[in-house]
Amino acid sequence: MSAPIRRLRTFFGSYAKFSVVGLTNVVVDYGTLNLLLLLFPSRDHNHLVAYNLVALLLANTNSYLWNTRWTFRRSRARLDHKQKAMFAVQALLNVGVSSVVLWLAARLLFAYTALPSIVVGNLAKVFSGVLATTLSFLILRSLVFRGTKA
Repeated sequence: MSAPIRRLRTFFGSYAKFSVVGLTNVVVDYGTLNLLLLLFPSRDHNHLVAYNLVALLLANTNSYLWNTRWTFRRSRARLDHKQKAMFAVQALLNVGVSSVVLWLAARLLFAYTALPSIVVGNLAKVFSGVLATTLSFLILRSLVFRGTKA
């Protein structure tokens, strides 16, 4: 098999594993957000951002555990202090991007619709999640877990 095909296959294999981990993150993330919205309903977009922060903290912890132990384990996860710090910076960027996009989307949806807060929260989460997740994968693959096979 040629080197470009091997690299492409490795890339898509990593992306497939990352996607499976992403599904578990979605369960943690959306489950936490929806639980908080059911327990403490609010039409305040600032409350929604706070709920989102709790959900993202749990989802990023889940992501770190699974990505270091499975997705990038063989060829890229060193688990050293530098890599942990870079993962933390990536997670903070993820939380920041997600929170800003979620805040904007929720603010617009609350202002221009009469949708229930749980619907607004989930729609805003989808908008923010697509952008933040794509950014996370690119950063994790190209910066945090970059390197050659051991």
